[in-house]
Amino acid sequence: MYVDHGADRISTSLEAIFIRVHSCPFTVPFPHHWPTYLRRVSTTTINTAAERATLLRFLGKLGQAELNAGNAVSLVERDLAMIARANGETEVQVFVLPTVLFLKWEGGEERQVDMAHGAYRIAPLRFDQIEEVLTIARSARKGELGPTEGLARLEAMWKTPHFYGDVGYVCGYLMTTIGVALMLRPSPKGLLITAVMAFVCALILVVARRRPAWSVVLPVVVAFFLSAGVAIGYRYGLKEPPLNILIPPLITFLPGMMLTVSVIELAYNSIISGASRMVAGFTRLVLLAFGIIGGFKAFDDGSVQYATQFTDRLAPWWPWLGVIIFTLGLHIYQSSKRRSFIFMLITAFMAYSGQTFSGLFIHGASTAFFGAALMTITALVIEFRFNGPPAIVTFLPGFWLLTPGSFGLMSVTGMAAGMDTGASVLNLLFALSGIATGCLIGAFVYNALLHPRKANWWRVQDA
Repeated sequence: MYVDHGADRISTSLEAIFIRVHSCPFTVPFPHHWPTYLRRVSTTTINTAAERATLLRFLGKLGQAELNAGNAVSLVERDLAMIARANGETEVQVFVLPTVLFLKWEGGEERQVDMAHGAYRIAPLRFDQIEEVLTIARSARKGELGPTEGLARLEAMWKTPHFYGDVGYVCGYLMTTIGVALMLRPSPKGLLITAVMAFVCALILVVARRRPAWSVVLPVVVAFFLSAGVAIGYRYGLKEPPLNILIPPLITFLPGMMLTVSVIELAYNSIISGASRMVAGFTRLVLLAFGIIGGFKAFDDGSVQYATQFTDRLAPWWPWLGVIIFTLGLHIYQSSKRRSFIFMLITAFMAYSGQTFSGLFIHGASTAFFGAALMTITALVIEFRFNGPPAIVTFLPGFWLLTPGSFGLMSVTGMAAGMDTGASVLNLLFALSGIATGCLIGAFVYNALLHPRKANWWRVQDA
């Protein structure tokens, strides 16, 4: 029995939308109509028990890393089964859930079952590590990378230090928070308060990231201390809207992508994965709301006004500068590779542009649909047509610019504070559905019109 541990980070890769693979046990070989770039693999043969054990260990380690990198369960199943086939094992069955994966090998009278626990005792992967994991998977499923070399590269990936160190980590988080705050157009005083809270939050995260076990209680603790600071500020004349200055420092805790992915997986009939992600996402919102309300109740003297608005907002062009600052900060904070920054910025601008310009003609949560569709097409074009970083690396910054995470936290906190009867939660569900549908439509448009099989007239590279 092979058992290993890792950290539970749930998101998804856009490939999970682009290539449909049922989230259920399956056995290679694969259908003949799969895209060419998935079927061009060289097949070798594994004969010895030692080589087979190495392959299964590699599959288990890679599956854990992909789950921790945010790949969808269907994509993890596809990768592991294709890698087994590339190494001559056509009878390997794979079944993956967000927190556990099962590998079964059966040949003649010999059977072997391996179980690997999903990650929950290590820190979430950074962007540079995510790109390395997905690059390893891509090479291995093409037969260009063997199990032994793959294990060595995975081991090296886990030990890769943050490129910018602790100072870069803090500065990147501060810039990310300021970028989000600028997109909310606060007053100059509100922006300053947000920056101070972001600096405090970054220092806490620097300490906590070396102790992954703290991640369970960290959202509640950070939300409590930040809201307590805002409540004390109200005693001394602070008049800024509390939730609007609290959300930017808490941006990395918001589960917007997790909730949207759950809707996508439910739409694809992946009931177990979709339902578990949705429950986990709403649980995270409840924990954050609990910390915020707890901090207000503990230090509020009755002067906190949840529904106040900014009285002196920044000019309308500041949010566009915020997109640049946010993406640059996220690039430093997540230690992404240098070549990835420009692609991340393009995707982020496409997401924000789609949502902003559609808001000129329609209102409400449906504007997120257009931002999601544009950033999906952009991320897939960057990965498959320009040999850019994996779609998930360029996808995440754009996704964080959309509404569901922050809007969901406002909705749940408003209900907990007695200001909302639940109507905003319905708006949140509509926003999630809009983003999920936008991702699906964007992926289908790319597949039908822009993929090399359909659009040879603008070929940049061979798929």
